[in-house]
Amino acid sequence: MAFRGELADFADFYESTYQGAYRTALGILRDAGTAAEATQDAYVSAYRQRGRFRGDSPARVWLHRIVVNTALAAVRRRRSHGPREIEVADAAAAADVARVTERASILAALDSLTPRQRAAIVLRYYHDYDYATIARILGTSQGNVGAMLSRSLDRLRNELAPLPEPSTGGLGPSGAGS
Repeated sequence: MAFRGELADFADFYESTYQGAYRTALGILRDAGTAAEATQDAYVSAYRQRGRFRGDSPARVWLHRIVVNTALAAVRRRRSHGPREIEVADAAAAADVARVTERASILAALDSLTPRQRAAIVLRYYHDYDYATIARILGTSQGNVGAMLSRSLDRLRNELAPLPEPSTGGLGPSGAGS
């Protein structure tokens, strides 16, 4: 019950937690507009449920569980709309083409993960939650969180591994007869 008072001023709670909640939704959904909508839906839900908050963990952990569930529901609704293009809206403004290409590769690698895997990655590496907290948020065991993170990181490493150089058949860069 130590954390029960954190929701006393919901407007203050909203202001102090919005960026983290939005980034959690964005990490799962990979679309800024859908993430903003999911975040707002999560806050509406949290506001309506604030009387049920037990206060046995920080209110932001309780909120992140609502955000994750809302984002995962949005993924399920969106699946029927077909594949989504990678969003790189700021790419045109970027001067460094290599950085833009790297960002697109990272986004594509994240898209190769399931929404729950993306949620685990965001909760662990953006919010720095421990396995027990992530397990509470995702409604699973700590062991499953560890396995999910391990598989996710392996997948990301494989997706982001540099491609092997094409074979030149023993010919140097200047071609045969050099």
